[in-house]
Amino acid sequence: VMFEGLCIGALGIPIGILIGIPVIQGVLSLVRTNFANVLYSDVPLTLVLSLSVLAMSIILTLITILISAYIPAKKAAKTPIMTCIRQTNEGSVSTKAIKTSQRMTRILGMEGMLALKNFKRNRRRYRSIILSLTLSMVLFVASTSFGVYLNQIADNSSLVVEDYDICWVSDEMAETEMFRLYDSLKKVDGVTESHYQALTTFPCTLQMDRLPPSFEQKFGDAIGHDGKSETADVLVDVQYVDNKAYNMFLNELNLASGSFDEGQRMLITGFTSEGWYVQGEPIELIFGDGENSKKVMGTFVKDYPDLLPAKPGESHGYTLMVIAPYSQKTVFDALGLPVVSSKIGMTFKSNNPTQSSEKMQTVMNASGITDDYQLYNVYGILDQNRNLSFIISLFSTVFILMITLIAVANVFNTISTSIQLRRREFAMLRSIGMADKDFDKMMRFECAVYGARTMLWALPISIVLSLMIYFGMANGGGNVAYVFPWQSILISITGVVLIVFITMLYGVEKIKKENIIDALRDDIA
Repeated sequence: VMFEGLCIGALGIPIGILIGIPVIQGVLSLVRTNFANVLYSDVPLTLVLSLSVLAMSIILTLITILISAYIPAKKAAKTPIMTCIRQTNEGSVSTKAIKTSQRMTRILGMEGMLALKNFKRNRRRYRSIILSLTLSMVLFVASTSFGVYLNQIADNSSLVVEDYDICWVSDEMAETEMFRLYDSLKKVDGVTESHYQALTTFPCTLQMDRLPPSFEQKFGDAIGHDGKSETADVLVDVQYVDNKAYNMFLNELNLASGSFDEGQRMLITGFTSEGWYVQGEPIELIFGDGENSKKVMGTFVKDYPDLLPAKPGESHGYTLMVIAPYSQKTVFDALGLPVVSSKIGMTFKSNNPTQSSEKMQTVMNASGITDDYQLYNVYGILDQNRNLSFIISLFSTVFILMITLIAVANVFNTISTSIQLRRREFAMLRSIGMADKDFDKMMRFECAVYGARTMLWALPISIVLSLMIYFGMANGGGNVAYVFPWQSILISITGVVLIVFITMLYGVEKIKKENIIDALRDDIA
C-alpha cells in the first residue's frame, strides 16, 4: 500500500508542478502592468522558481500521501483475514442502532427509511463524506470572506476625489507664503483650474435643547452626549474655500450666493459612521464666549467640496463642518479661538496630472521652501489604488478557485469511492426487485441526508470563521466593516447540493451498468 502511495506521488507531483508553474506565469502576465503602476515601472515582474519552495511542496505532498496510505493499511493489517474475505465486519451493527420510528417510515417511505438505515449502519463512512463536504464549504466561505476584506482594505485606502487632480497641503506655512507659491503653481503647464482653501478645527458648544430629536439620535453617541445635558462640547471643522469656488458650490446646490457670502448664514454638513445628517431648519453654532464669540446660522446640505487629505489620527469619529468663503477666515481668526488643528492647501486640475505635479515639484524646489508640505498627485494615487484592487481581486479569485477545485475533487473521490464500496449492497436491493425509480429515490434521500448534516456543521463554523477573519483584520489595523457571507454561503450550499447529486448520479449509473450476479460476488476488477 505504501508503494502504491509512492506511485501516485510519482505521477501526481510532476503533473502538479507542470500545471502550477504555467498557471502562475499566466497570473503574473495579467498583473504585470498593474504591478508596474503600483510599484516602479523599471522593475520587471518575472517568474522566479525557488528550489527550496518546490522541495518543500514535494516533501509536504509525500508526507500527506504516506500518512493517507499508512493509516488504512495499518488498520487493514490488524483485521483477521477471514473477516475481510467474508466482509462480516461491514454489517456488525445492532438492530437497535439502526432502528427507525414508524412515523419516520410513514413520512419518508420505504426508500427514505432505507437511506436513513444506511446512514446509521455506516456512520463512519458517512462521517468521512460529511467531513469532506463540511471542510469544502468552510474553506470556500472563509477564503471568500478573506478576499472581501482584502478588497475592502484596498477600497477604503483609496482617495476618492472628484474636484481636483493635484493637491498641495501644509500645516506649517504662512498664508502669505502660500499665496506667493499659488501664483506660481497655477501657471504651470497643463493646469486648467486652481483653487486654494484652509481647514481649521475649533471647539464649539451646542445647545442640545434647541436641536431636533433627530440630531440627538444621529450625533448623540458620536459626540458622547449623555442625553440629559443641555449643552454638548463638539469639534467643528471650518472649511474656507476661495470665493470663486464657494459661489460655484452654491450654484451646484441651486442656492443663492447673496444670503451666504457675508457669513450671516453659511453651509453646514454633518455625518457620522452611520451616515449623513440633514434637517430642514438651520442650526445655530456659537464659537467662543462673550465679546469674542461668533454665531453662525447654518443650512444643512448633503454634500461638500473635496477636503484636503487628512493625516492619520485626525478623524474624531464624526464630521460637523461649516463651509465658508475664504473672506470669512479673518473674521474667525480675529476671535482668538483655541485651535485644535489647522492647515492650508491648494488644489489643481490638469490635462496631464503626472507631468504637472513634476513641474510643480521643480518650482517648489527652486523657491527654497523650508516649511513642511505634501504634494499629492491624486490622479496617480487613484490609478495606483485601482491597480492594487485589481491585483487583490485577481489573486483572491485564483485562490478561491484553487480551493474550490481541490474541495470538489476531494468530495467527488470520497463519495464515488463510497458508492463503489457499496456495490454489493446495491446489487442485493436490485436482485430482490427494487425498481430503478425507487433506487434513484433512495439515493436522493441519501443526498438530502448529506446536505442536511453538512449544513448543520458547516454553517455555524463558516460564520464563526468569517467573524474571526473580520476581527483579525480589524484588530490588525484594517479599516473594514463586517459583511455577513450570505452570498458565499448560498453559493456553497448550491455547490454542495450539485456536487453530491452529480457524484451520486455518476456512481449510481456505473452501478446500474454492472451485472447483478458479478456484483453480488463482489468480483471487483
